[in-house]
Amino acid sequence: MRPDEPFASLLQDAWLDNLSTLRDLQHRARLADQQAATICGVTVHTWRRWLKQDAPNLAALRLMAILAGHIPWPGWDGWEMHNGHLFPPGYSHHGLSSGHLMSIHYERQLLALFKEELRQLRAEKQESVSGASARQSPILCLVK
Repeated sequence: MRPDEPFASLLQDAWLDNLSTLRDLQHRARLADQQAATICGVTVHTWRRWLKQDAPNLAALRLMAILAGHIPWPGWDGWEMHNGHLFPPGYSHHGLSSGHLMSIHYERQLLALFKEELRQLRAEKQESVSGASARQSPILCLVK
């Protein structure tokens, strides 16, 4: 591959994990030629031509990179997706499933409710303590 080709910088990006060919990405995505061709919307003949060329279709290259687990969007550097689980940078076990991600919103709602309940309990306790101390304060009378 020549560095002046339009996708050369794409192949050097971290999100492609320095994989240099469409075939590498296809293997990493665990796809047969027929499956890869179908996903890219081309015939097997076209797919195999892309594999033989040193300049594959850029859209196919990006799609295969995503299917191989790479996440190419800003803010997701180093994150990967494998077997339906999302992995933060440096993690290879205990990825997040779609259920984990969907539960985050619910858990945040519960946390907000618990914080509000705690705030109310603290306010009630403060009122109770202030009321009790007001009732117990001695009244001093000065007699002449």
